[in-house]
Amino acid sequence: MRYRHCGLVMVRASTAPSDLELPSELSDGRAWLAKVWARREVREAVCTASPVLGARVDELLGTERDLGRAVLSVVSYVMRWKRRATPFGLFAGVTTAAIGPAVAEIGDRHRAFARVDAEWLTSVIDELERHPGLRPGLKVVADSTGIVRDGRFIVAGRAEVGARVPGPLREVSVRHTRPVRLALAAAASPIRFDELVEVLAAYFPADKVNSLLNTLVDQRILITGLRAPMTVADPLPFLIDALRVAGGERLPDIAGLLRRLESIRGRLTQVSGVRLATDVRLDATIAVPEVVLEEAARAASVLLRLSTEPFGRTAWLDYHARFLARYGHGALVPVRELVADSGLGYPDGYLGAPRTRPTWRTLTERDAALLALIQEATMAGDQEIALTERHLEALTVGDHATVVAPERVELGVALHARSTEAIERGDFELWISAAPRSHTSMAGRFAYLLDLPTYEAEEERDVVAVQLSFPPRRPHNENVVRVPPLAPQVVHLGEHPGGGAISVDDLAVTADAAQMYLVQRSTGRRVTPRIAHALDTVVQSPPLARFLAEVAEARSAVFGPFNYGAGRALPYVPRIRYGRVILAPARWILTAADLGDFQAWRERWRVPARVVLCQGELRLPLDLDHQVDRAVLRTRLERAGRIDLREDGPPDGQGWIGRPAELLIPMTTIKPRPRKLPVTSMPGAVLRPGGAAVVRAHLIGNPARFDEILAGHLPGFVDELASLVTCWWVRRHRDMIRLDADQYLALFLRLADPGEYGLAAARLAAFAERLAARGLPGQLTLATYYEHPGRYGEGAALPAAEQVFAADTAAAVAQIRMAETARLPGQALAAASMAHLAAAFAPDAESGYRALVRCLEQQMGPLDRSLRDHALRLGDPSEVREAVVDAWRAREQALGDYHRVLAEQRDPATVLRTLLHEHHVRALGVDPAFEKVTGRLARAVALRRLALAGVL
Repeated sequence: MRYRHCGLVMVRASTAPSDLELPSELSDGRAWLAKVWARREVREAVCTASPVLGARVDELLGTERDLGRAVLSVVSYVMRWKRRATPFGLFAGVTTAAIGPAVAEIGDRHRAFARVDAEWLTSVIDELERHPGLRPGLKVVADSTGIVRDGRFIVAGRAEVGARVPGPLREVSVRHTRPVRLALAAAASPIRFDELVEVLAAYFPADKVNSLLNTLVDQRILITGLRAPMTVADPLPFLIDALRVAGGERLPDIAGLLRRLESIRGRLTQVSGVRLATDVRLDATIAVPEVVLEEAARAASVLLRLSTEPFGRTAWLDYHARFLARYGHGALVPVRELVADSGLGYPDGYLGAPRTRPTWRTLTERDAALLALIQEATMAGDQEIALTERHLEALTVGDHATVVAPERVELGVALHARSTEAIERGDFELWISAAPRSHTSMAGRFAYLLDLPTYEAEEERDVVAVQLSFPPRRPHNENVVRVPPLAPQVVHLGEHPGGGAISVDDLAVTADAAQMYLVQRSTGRRVTPRIAHALDTVVQSPPLARFLAEVAEARSAVFGPFNYGAGRALPYVPRIRYGRVILAPARWILTAADLGDFQAWRERWRVPARVVLCQGELRLPLDLDHQVDRAVLRTRLERAGRIDLREDGPPDGQGWIGRPAELLIPMTTIKPRPRKLPVTSMPGAVLRPGGAAVVRAHLIGNPARFDEILAGHLPGFVDELASLVTCWWVRRHRDMIRLDADQYLALFLRLADPGEYGLAAARLAAFAERLAARGLPGQLTLATYYEHPGRYGEGAALPAAEQVFAADTAAAVAQIRMAETARLPGQALAAASMAHLAAAFAPDAESGYRALVRCLEQQMGPLDRSLRDHALRLGDPSEVREAVVDAWRAREQALGDYHRVLAEQRDPATVLRTLLHEHHVRALGVDPAFEKVTGRLARAVALRRLALAGVL
């Protein structure tokens, strides 16, 4: 197993009264509504969830007007109350469960915790901030998410109060003038408004200063201290205290409002005219045995194994590749610079990203295997697919042993058993109900109710756990994102910082070949961020918050619910089971056209009575044998046109607790994979076409012709440039994310005089034209050259590395020629060359061979014996042609010089893997699977050389 539970189990359960009934017929709607509305607990629960509906029902019940729509709306709420465990308002509550013999005792003294509604409070604060007498005493702070672009300071705008959706990304900006720059710098940490006026008035006219600062507050570029950060669980007391500190009691109209706010705080549950946000703590004593938690941990491990993206989302794979190409291994890039349009921007699919849709995923072997299982089960009439180890192997993408698992996940499950005794006997099922993204948490929003433990990276001194706190893009969502600090430090985005805060400017991103990392610049520690709530990060959260949350685990396996892959479009998918765990219930797609003969549709697809209507985030259990439930379904379907229906749990599954309930179980990895930061440095120089010292040119075309260009044309052309060029090298390029992208041969020319760039470019154009005339790839583009000191070293190490690139290119060219004329496998010759390279890049040959064996992991499986014999023979330079030997010797000199320079900065062994990879790219091309075989051959050569030296 990959995961184990943390010792915490949160229980979510319905608070519905046991005697609450639904109408049996629609014709009974008016009588049923009048009866149920007379019950205080029903009226309070519905009015808390929807004051508009509550007022409408109060109005309609006193008339003879049609109640049809109101009845269905109230019916929907009561259905969810009776049949679901979602903690929404007064309909459900939460508590923690002990770990031990199964117990489920539910009382009726549940405790409600009310807070004023976020939108109501936002409207109050908006009015207060406009008060001219109050503003001077308010503390303000600059929006930490702001960026400078094209002479303007820009922050993200939020949706207006009452907005149902956050809408597209909207920017608010001012000219980034000297007064604005000074104001933002002075307000980098909280400062009183009148003190900020004094700071600017020392340099600029007082009337213009006041006008400017008022504009910055009005546009929320300066955020006032009336707005509580999201780490404050209850913002009303925070607002009252802030008003007092600002001198609000001395202003008559503000003093009256203060008294009203204090009165509201003292009697939240009785106050009228104020919308409330309510959470409930269950009156319950619950315990679950260890066997249940072990089964959940096994389920989480299986979900991870079945991930369709075991090495990160496609958008992050692409972003990682672009980061390495732009900045190089180990480059430490400040976050603000990285996400700017002058950097890489945001990954695909982010709000504000150049490409708003992620790269499309092609059909995979996993898709084919799962579709076959679904078809077999459907044809056989089976209601479920019971996965075995053989099935898991077929549905596993990539090498699961190399997957980096998210360090912390949460799993929501519905525990189904007839009784607590049945649980103790092991007679239970777990139905997975939620698997939130690993950087979020479904438990955090209830921390103020349940006294949840903090999370931190205790085992690694060089790692700091941080909590991301930020206002959501839509004010209403503040009701569900307020979480007190659960981590040692907090990163506040677009809000007033609290104690123990890390600023955005203290964060940077770096990467190596396998992973991306978030780093605290001031300490050099790796940062593991977490959003302590479950608000959608794609649309509802600011893109910077999403970026910080995801980048630290960008190349970790994507944890989430069972993914149907290409099967998601099928009209029916059977239940997916693994042991006692239902990974995914049966699922049907229902369209409006199916309502014509609904009963025939049910019979054709064998749809049971008990299903769950799924529409967006809505989950509504229905009984399709009942007329009222079908009416609710029809109403929803007429609006949406298409919905999913999912199988509900067994009817006796709630017997152990007597009501709908779910467990939320946080988990951590059993054996976290070490994630040591690479050697880091600041990004290198950027050399753009036109006057740079390095010409970078791409010859785009069929990669099968690159050997011909390298061996037969390119060396002669560069000889013609002898007076212009001090050294040159090549690198083949193939995009392993967008496999349909053009491949190209990158040529790098180090110029003796940057002023000769134009002449060198003209010669290149003529060369490309000659290639095209011969029927070879001749499409030419000039590109920016980025130095990579993080990968190759700084100062004198960079020119020394370039000499290695040039010598390695000459070696690759000589090897291509020898392989062609001697009819030898180029892969075997490249493997021998890699062993020779490692021997030369060390104090002595034996140390180099050992370094190669360490950095190229041993691979298992069959290996072509003939190919291996060729590589072993060519590992002896006496078996290699003189031209190749001469090239290896020249490279050996360059490697020795580079090793000596680099050793003064870092351990040269950290660069060996890169040099070996780049030789493979130059000599053979870009193909990870092929390169693994070459690496095995190189290891074999190195081990043979060690054995012959008697030092193995």
